[in-house]
Amino acid sequence: MIEPGHTTGAASRWGRVLLVLVGVKVAYWAAVLTAVGLWPDFDTNRAAQIQEHWFPAGWPPEPRGEWERPFATWDAEHYLYLSAAGYAAGVRSIAFYPLWPLLIRATAALTGLSHPLLGLVLANVCSLGGWLLFHRVAARRFGEKLADGALTLLVVFPGSLFFQFLYSESLFFLLLTGLWWGLERQRYGVAWGAAFLAPLARGVGAFSLLPIGWHWWATRRWPWLPRWGWLAEECRRVVGSEPVRDRSISVLLAAPVLGWGTYLGLMWLWTGNAFAGLEAQKYWQVHSIGNLWNVPKFVAGFFEVSAWHDFRGSVLDRCLFLLLVYTLPMIWRLGKDMVVWTYVLGILPAMSGTFTSFTRFESCAFPLFIALAVFFTGLKRKWPVVLFVILSATLHVILLWRFINFRWAG
Repeated sequence: MIEPGHTTGAASRWGRVLLVLVGVKVAYWAAVLTAVGLWPDFDTNRAAQIQEHWFPAGWPPEPRGEWERPFATWDAEHYLYLSAAGYAAGVRSIAFYPLWPLLIRATAALTGLSHPLLGLVLANVCSLGGWLLFHRVAARRFGEKLADGALTLLVVFPGSLFFQFLYSESLFFLLLTGLWWGLERQRYGVAWGAAFLAPLARGVGAFSLLPIGWHWWATRRWPWLPRWGWLAEECRRVVGSEPVRDRSISVLLAAPVLGWGTYLGLMWLWTGNAFAGLEAQKYWQVHSIGNLWNVPKFVAGFFEVSAWHDFRGSVLDRCLFLLLVYTLPMIWRLGKDMVVWTYVLGILPAMSGTFTSFTRFESCAFPLFIALAVFFTGLKRKWPVVLFVILSATLHVILLWRFINFRWAG
């Protein structure tokens, strides 16, 4: 039985974190709107070229206004097109996954508000929920102080700028943290829903089968387990001294498979070809599932540097990948499930696109920020973490300026 005081304390901690995050959001958007109003440098030529090359004639139906166009750049415009026009054969935008544009469309139908405005509101609501869940799950497992540090590092991370805008990262991160929360708390109904929806938000969501499979494996009692001390320790961490016999864990394994099947079914219904979305990736000539086992291409791609930050050959993307690699030993010590999550959310995206947009994708690799918090907490001096936060925030601001002015940000 939970004591009333414990319930009140937990509620106050949720409320404290929520209040701080809302304050961060308000300050962030005050700065963004000030920048858009005072220092506009929007690349209208690039915007026109992108519109002409990637979208059908007549899109958008009306030119984007001065206060709208900074938030409808790059992938955001594709999501807005899909939310308004839907999926159809031969359209390049169908390479993007449907859950995010469907959410915008459904909310617009209910409220009657514009898709760009709703997209921004939904992105910030979803990221707010994802950040809050991330903090509370991390606090329960690693402690409040470490969770505070990890959340701070996540929020200032350069790629986290996409949690504020019309990209699917906010929704995907909310689903990831919902799945993590469900596994940690053994709330398998919540975990099932998040795992089912994840492949509809991002392709890598189908690989949530791996952390779910690890959790399932850790709930069994294997006779050979005592031979491997670290494996036995992981199992005790997950379930304690007794194995879990809940059949819903096994059912949970089917969730991402069914989610991926639903995605293929929807694509077949909309376009007549279940694999039309995957085939549309050819227009970008970057992401391919075949890259996941083409290790020589991945290694060679790491050294194909052409700019400090651009669509291809980004120095920043590769430096942030090295940061992820550096934290792998720390992630291993955090828990073996954290290694599985890192593989799914960090390694796989880097390989599938040969580092393209990795700064953005890495913002969802939540074990990275926990490991960094552990590292900086263990140092006697505080200046390294202060320097790291300043560097991250500076890069964040630079990429933010690039994004709202139609330069490449990620």
